[in-house]
Amino acid sequence: MSSGEISGRFRRVEDRYNRYDVVDLDGDKIGTVDHTYVSESDQREYVAVSRGLTGLLPGTGSSIIPLDVCAVDNTSRTIQVNAEKDLVKNSPSLGSGDEMSPEYESQVRSYYRL
Repeated sequence: MSSGEISGRFRRVEDRYNRYDVVDLDGDKIGTVDHTYVSESDQREYVAVSRGLTGLLPGTGSSIIPLDVCAVDNTSRTIQVNAEKDLVKNSPSLGSGDEMSPEYESQVRSYYRL
């Protein structure tokens, strides 16, 4: 899927926050942003952190983190999640072949209590 393609009602934007480091409340690295999803209807943004590359969990898939629970520092190219690393590690997973859907968004937002 290339940048700008629509997946359900989400647009995957691969260059926004690309390769930013994602850290938890304590500054411990969770991983690196693979791509960003933007909701077409309300412009909510989510970053995807690959589980297979970050050591969070074996295998493929991504942790999707709502930017509503993050602070972005464009100068240091870092995104700090307002949560502990284990919370992100145990979040709902989006498989590498799966699409971000409104149902998945609801599950993620509920998990992060939004």
